[in-house]
Amino acid sequence: MRITVYVGEKRFDVDIEQLPFQDTIDRVVVNGKPLDIAVVSDWINLFSKNLIIGGRSYQVEFEQDKHQLPSRVYMLGHAVDVKLDFPGKGKLRRPEMTGLWGEDSQVRAPLPGRIIAVKVSPGQEVRAGELVCRLEAMKMENELASPRDGVIKEVLVSEGENVELDQVV
Repeated sequence: MRITVYVGEKRFDVDIEQLPFQDTIDRVVVNGKPLDIAVVSDWINLFSKNLIIGGRSYQVEFEQDKHQLPSRVYMLGHAVDVKLDFPGKGKLRRPEMTGLWGEDSQVRAPLPGRIIAVKVSPGQEVRAGELVCRLEAMKMENELASPRDGVIKEVLVSEGENVELDQVV
């Protein structure tokens, strides 16, 4: 996946490669140069990550914008504004809850990424706010939740699968 990251006025072209069914990033290239980076995921705290860059560990915290994308990053006692740009970003919609529902009650991916957990199965009853699946996008976890009570008709994705913006899950 190629994204453009603006840190203040500076532009960085970032290519992120991840092999299917892996929790780790396979390769990151910034402005044409490979970067030795690892993200240590914390399932409990979605807005704080431990990054290992060039063998050194950094605690990084994020603020999110209305589309649940990082908008401000805190690292080493400094805060910087960031802006992300990627194909399909203009189609992002602000979800009423963390999951997007189509007119026919389908949960849709709010941005491109990889499904890291599926928490429901066909025929299962769900309550409003109940977790349906987790989506990892740009090193951030997004929980897609049921905005209302209902029964799961079908699940169209599986763990490890890459999804596109607005894809039915």
